[in-house]
Order: sequence, then structure tokens, then C-alpha cells
Amino acid sequence: MHASLFRLVLVLVAFAEIAVATNQATSERKSVVRGWLSDEACAGGRASSGVYTGTNPECARKCVSNGKKIVLVDPEGKRLLAISNQNAAMERVGDYVEIKGELNEEAKTLHIDSVELLEKGVVMCRVRPRKKT
Repeated sequence: MHASLFRLVLVLVAFAEIAVATNQATSERKSVVRGWLSDEACAGGRASSGVYTGTNPECARKCVSNGKKIVLVDPEGKRLLAISNQNAAMERVGDYVEIKGELNEEAKTLHIDSVELLEKGVVMCRVRPRKKT
């Protein structure tokens, strides 16, 4: 009887150690990333040509409302990060933000714990060349 109780205690200790190690690994993936929240279509098009800047906020909000996924355009890392908890980013689509959360480098996903507005997104149109008369 004592041997089975001893084995049970060993199993519980092993599970506790695994839980602590898992918790430490999770906290090591906590990150702070700055960038623009945009829709996957517009941001993907720009990123494929090497441009990692904000997109038209009105267009991004419209695309997201039509079902496109929200991504973070990370200009420092020159990458797009898929937002795993879309609702947490919904109010800031089009804005330059700082996100604290859990980053999965392999999957290129970011789970948002908090979002801080750094700069409100504005529509920036290119100057069109004048038509020749």
C-alpha cells in the first residue's frame, strides 16, 4: 500500500514539474510587437512586394467586415503575423499599435493579451500624376 502511495506522489510531482516547465516556456514566448493592424489581403499584397507599412484603414476595416482575417504588419521583423484572437484586434484595425501577447514564431501567429494605440491610422493616397491636356 505504501509503494502505491509513493508512486502516486512521484507521478504528481512529475506532473507539477511539467506544468512549471510549460508555464516557463509560455512566458518566454510573451512578446511586445509594434505594427499596423490590417486585413490579410491588402497587407499580404504589400508584403509580397517587400512593403511593410500601414494600409488604408477604411479599406482594411471594410475587408475585415467582409470576412478577411486581421494581421499585424511588423515592419521591424518584415513579416505579417496572423492574429489568433481576432476580436481583441477588431477596434484597432488600421491603427499603429503595440501588442503584448504570445508570439508563435513557427506559425507566425500572435495571441493578443493587450493592445495599445500608438497612432491612429489615416488614409494616405498617392499623389496621382496630372493628366496631360
